[in-house]
Amino acid sequence: MRKWYAIFVQGAKEEDVMRRILERFDRSSVYCCVPKRKVPEKKDGVVNAVIKPMFPGYVFLQIHMDFKTYYEIQAIPEVIKVLNYENKKDKQVSQEQGHEEMYFKSIPDEEMEHLIKLMDDKAIVDYSTVLLNNNVITIVSGPLKGMEGSIKKIDKHKKRAKLLLNFLGCEKLIDLGIELLAPTPTSPIR
Repeated sequence: MRKWYAIFVQGAKEEDVMRRILERFDRSSVYCCVPKRKVPEKKDGVVNAVIKPMFPGYVFLQIHMDFKTYYEIQAIPEVIKVLNYENKKDKQVSQEQGHEEMYFKSIPDEEMEHLIKLMDDKAIVDYSTVLLNNNVITIVSGPLKGMEGSIKKIDKHKKRAKLLLNFLGCEKLIDLGIELLAPTPTSPIR
C-alpha cells in the first residue's frame, strides 16, 4: 500500500530530487510533488506573482516504502534524510529487528488530504479571493474556500493570508497569496 513520506533535501534542490525519484521508480508506483504557493512580491515598486516552495527543503512522495526503497532514496544525491519524526537515541531497537518507523514514518493521510486539497495539478496553491468586511473573513473563491476558520491573519498590504496547518507532527503557519475584494456598501432600503 502506498503511503505519503517527506524527504528532507539540500536547499533549492527540491525539483532535482523529485526528477531523480521519478526517473528511478516506475511512475505508476510513485507520486512525487514539491508543494508551491503563488504569492505577491514587491520589487522595485512593482508587484509580481512569484512561485515559491511551501516547505523549502522538502519533497513529498507517495510510495510503498520498504528498506530497499528507503536505501534507494537515501542514495540520491542532495537527499539528506527521509523523515521519521522520532529521535533514534530514544529507541533501543536495531535495524535487524525490522522496526521501519525508526527509519521512515508515513505522513497521516488526513494531513496530506488538507495539503492536496489546496494544490492544483501542478502542486501550486493559487490565489484565493477574499472579502474582508468588519474583520470577518469570507473566501469567495479559490483553494482556501471553506477554510476561513484556519486563517489566522490577513495582511492587506502584502495581500497574503496566514493559514494554520497541522502538518508533519506540528502546527505550521503558511503565507498564501490572496486577492482582496473591497466590501460593497449596503444601500438603505427605500
